[in-house]
Amino acid sequence: MSAYRFLLLFITCGTPAQSAATFDDDVSYRKDVRPILKRHCFECHAGAESKKGLRLDSLAALLRGGSSGPAVVSGHSANSLLIQRVTSSDPRRVMPRKGPPLSADEIALFADWIDRRPAELEAARGPHERRYQLALSPPVLAPEDGENPIDQILAAYLTQHGVDPARQVDDRVFARRVFLDVVGMLPTAAELAGFLRDGEPDRRARLVRRLLADRRRFAEHWMTFWNDALRNDYQGTGYIDGGRSQITQWLFDALYENMPYDGFVAELVNPQTPASAGFSKGIVWRGVVNASQTPTMQVAQNVSQVFLGLNLKCASCHDSFINDWTLKEAYALAAVFADEPLEMYRCDGPLGVTAAPAFLYPELGDIDADADRPRRLTQLVAALTGKANGRFTRTIVNRL
Repeated sequence: MSAYRFLLLFITCGTPAQSAATFDDDVSYRKDVRPILKRHCFECHAGAESKKGLRLDSLAALLRGGSSGPAVVSGHSANSLLIQRVTSSDPRRVMPRKGPPLSADEIALFADWIDRRPAELEAARGPHERRYQLALSPPVLAPEDGENPIDQILAAYLTQHGVDPARQVDDRVFARRVFLDVVGMLPTAAELAGFLRDGEPDRRARLVRRLLADRRRFAEHWMTFWNDALRNDYQGTGYIDGGRSQITQWLFDALYENMPYDGFVAELVNPQTPASAGFSKGIVWRGVVNASQTPTMQVAQNVSQVFLGLNLKCASCHDSFINDWTLKEAYALAAVFADEPLEMYRCDGPLGVTAAPAFLYPELGDIDADADRPRRLTQLVAALTGKANGRFTRTIVNRL
């Protein structure tokens, strides 16, 4: 067996690589790693035109990674893309594509640096500063001279941006818009004629109230919105394997009875009856599935996407390169839903680390890692739907 394949065997087994070389305790990116990368990799992965967006010519760039995610995982060389690519036996994936391959000693130095020098990596990464800050609770405004409080918010925005408010539409246009918004259908000729004959000054407000009171048409219309948002599917792999179950009847009843939104979300995230459990149950796929698509990770992705407008899909596999969410944060939310301790995986490689349950915004509420699943879900619902979480209300307003 060649030294190269011997090294690959040890790396993929998670054992520190051994070679004839010995490394000083002060092995560093600048002094030891960068010169090797410069010889073998800078032709394609340095400067602004780096292939796949991956730059290796600075430690910060290497940690950011490219289109396939971070190049190194601090303390875990076997799960680091850099090591996986330079040791790959697949000619379509092995790096470098041009020139001679790295020597066994060079690869071993990389692995040693990643496994035994995490302090340098973490120091270079710096504190995690998220661009997407927690939205504060929306202001509580009182009507002024009969004005809707929403208009006060809009008026300030329009003034700031120098936009003149649109002229008020006529009754025909108003009726068309209100019918489509509330019940999803145009008014019949009789309904429109009756509204136009109404000469009272509050006719528009009374039309809105009448349509909102039409429970059946309201529920039937908004079923289409929520079926899509909650992925209330009717067929697919999950049903074959007893995975996601439909919540159609529960959803219709909730809309028909005008269930308060915080209670609506609480029942979906922490279901108290089988009728609403389909959303959080997730799909049990047929065959082997990537760790980022297990049922617990699915529900973490869906809860964050639907109710907070946050995308955890990339962060379910590695630190995201499309937003600021990390693998640790995605697994923390997934762990809230897990029945057993949840091991973290990066790009389907086990990290040997158990995820600690937590909400995406810990400042809104603690999740007790020692509590059972029902208690953790109760704590999650409190943090998610509480009045302090302005992002929760802001997201549904934006969706509507």
